Amino acid sequence: MTMRWTVARWASVVVLALAIGATVDPAALPFSGTEKLYAVFLLDGQAYFGHLEDVPWSDTVQLTDVYYFDDARKTTTDLSVGLLRRGTELHAPADGMRIRRDKVLAIERVGLDSPVARAIEAQRAIDRGAAK
Repeated sequence: MTMRWTVARWASVVVLALAIGATVDPAALPFSGTEKLYAVFLLDGQAYFGHLEDVPWSDTVQLTDVYYFDDARKTTTDLSVGLLRRGTELHAPADGMRIRRDKVLAIERVGLDSPVARAIEAQRAIDRGAAK
């Protein structure tokens, strides 16, 4: 009887590990290397960019270090894309944004050499310079 319970326990551990492994994107884990930026496109046409926390069983996705499009003509960079860091609005939201899944059209990984990633890096450099 003990051997049967041991096999059953190991089998349940393997099944649980496979289920967790199927829902986790290894490239999205924080210890897997370079920064990972995501674009979250909403049904209303708005797009947000930042670090994504996507828990499969939650009804929301969470973005931190959030940026969104702004008029590129108002920026001080020579990039064709203008982005604003979320948090400077009138209601001064804290960093982080929960978005209901039923409002999301698509989620995509942002290439680190894309205009959006370069605009985020430029805005971060501007913000660091202003903080000094």
